[in-house]
Amino acid sequence: MPRRYLLVKTLYDRALTDQQFHDALNTSVHTHFGDIGFARIDPRIIKSDQTTSTSIVSCEKSAVRELESALALITDCEGTPVTVLVLAVSGTIKGLRKRRVR
Repeated sequence: MPRRYLLVKTLYDRALTDQQFHDALNTSVHTHFGDIGFARIDPRIIKSDQTTSTSIVSCEKSAVRELESALALITDCEGTPVTVLVLAVSGTIKGLRKRRVR
């Protein structure tokens, strides 16, 4: 199935590990869309860059809006206030790398 790739910036007070962000994303998708929605969205973290606080997250093509909603609803990660912003959406990873925020 075709996938879409989202460039995501995470704003936080204390540094988060990749595993903490992964857990927060999965929890948000499960909470708001359930198990069936999680399987349909199929969120995956492709790459994370701690220096710029950005990540590339992928999902099924038809579920981009749902993933954007789940990302926007992440407000807390293990007691740390977090804001997640979707900067760009693309059909290829290469397209996102051109837009990468430094």
